[in-house]
Amino acid sequence: MIGLYSLLFLFRDDPAPGLRHSKAESRRLDCTWLDDHAASARRPGQVTTAPPSGDSVERSVMLCAERLLAPGVRSEGDEAVLRELQALTNGIAASASSRFPDLANSTWLVEAFHPSALVSAKLIFAAKNALSAWGMAVSDRLPTLAVGDAGVLTSLAPLSAYPAACARFAASGSLRPTDALLTLVHLDSRETILHAGICVNGAWSWLQ
Repeated sequence: MIGLYSLLFLFRDDPAPGLRHSKAESRRLDCTWLDDHAASARRPGQVTTAPPSGDSVERSVMLCAERLLAPGVRSEGDEAVLRELQALTNGIAASASSRFPDLANSTWLVEAFHPSALVSAKLIFAAKNALSAWGMAVSDRLPTLAVGDAGVLTSLAPLSAYPAACARFAASGSLRPTDALLTLVHLDSRETILHAGICVNGAWSWLQ
C-alpha cells in the first residue's frame, strides 16, 4: 500500500519526468522505496515514524539521491553493485553475525577485490559501516603478504588463492588471533553479484 508520505511525495516532489522534471534530470536520480522506519534511520530528522493519533495508514517513503556520474559512465555491472550497496553489505554483515557469533568480540578488518578501484573503496566503506551497525569493532588496518607470498598466490585460481592467503596471513602474524578478516570478492566478470569470505586464525569460510 502506498502510504500518506508517499502520496505527499508523489504530488509534491515526484521524480518522474513531467512538468517539474525533464527526462535528463530524472535519469540523474537513484530512487528507492523504504518503509518509514528505514527512511527515518537513513534521514533522521527529515522523516518521522510517529503517526498522528488514530492514524493507521501504512507509510512508505521514496528517497532519491543524485548520481555522481551520468548514466552510462560506469559499466552496468558496477552500477548494479553500487545500486544495491547498502542492502548487500548489510546482508553480509547480518550473515557474518549470525554464522559466527563467537567472533562478536573480534576486531574486524575489511578488504575488497573488484576491477574498479572506486567500487572497491565504496564496498569497504559500506561494509565497515554495516559491521559497526551490528555492534562489531572495526579497524582500518589490513593484513599484508610478503613479496614471495604474493607472487605465489597471484598464480593460483581465485577459489584457491583466498584460502591460501588466509593461511599465510595467520602464519606470518599479519592477521592476529583476535582479528576477523571480511573479504568481498568479484570472482567473475560475467557476474554482477559479489562473494564474501571470512578469514579467522588461518581458516577460510565462504559466506556467499
